[in-house]
Amino acid sequence: MFNIDNKDNFFFNENGYLIKSVLKDNSIFTSLANKFKKEIEKIFLDDLKKIGGYNAGNLNIAPGIMGSEIYDVIKNNNFENFFYSLVGEKIDNYTVTIGGNLNLPNSSPQLFHTDGYWTPKMFILNIATSTIDSNNGPMEVYEKSHKYFLPYWKFLFKKFKLKKKKILLKPGEILFREHRLWHRGTKNNSKDYRELIGIMFIKSEKKLSNRNQIIIDNDKIIIQCLRIVY
Repeated sequence: MFNIDNKDNFFFNENGYLIKSVLKDNSIFTSLANKFKKEIEKIFLDDLKKIGGYNAGNLNIAPGIMGSEIYDVIKNNNFENFFYSLVGEKIDNYTVTIGGNLNLPNSSPQLFHTDGYWTPKMFILNIATSTIDSNNGPMEVYEKSHKYFLPYWKFLFKKFKLKKKKILLKPGEILFREHRLWHRGTKNNSKDYRELIGIMFIKSEKKLSNRNQIIIDNDKIIIQCLRIVY
């Protein structure tokens, strides 16, 4: 369940992210997470080799209808109130896009980046469908790096004054973060791939005709080239 207290609000506003254990005992989520991982395993390695970015080892996941099913579980566990408490706006004002990241064995560490430009406002909910530890390519963030506009060259100087943290997650734990928080995927030193669901909430300039409009590119899971914005 997505519950929140004043300490969570303070931590999120100060650091640009928040980790919560919300779905670890949810049987529906556990079933979907296991199914999601099995579906990824069905995608042949030879097919992945044809995708730009394969050699670097970091690819995008479009989870299709399964992403929508996972989001339904999230919405049924008080997420809209959680979102409003942290963001200060109703989720109705945001377009929802569901994606994810696939970090392959022996991947190269990414350069630090943000998920999009300074505007429009965006928030990302990352959901662990399996264990993410220090060995299989966890996300690494610079705390408080979301507070000021930082072109890449300024970030290179500013980062030495910021605290760096690797985000380790257990199945059912979530990472809710500001899109302007500088972060990267680290090297996957394990023998298995590491997947991570990412749900993006993008501020809409005009009122949406449908509440929580969800963008799904395809019903099936698709692995794509990763696009990074600095």
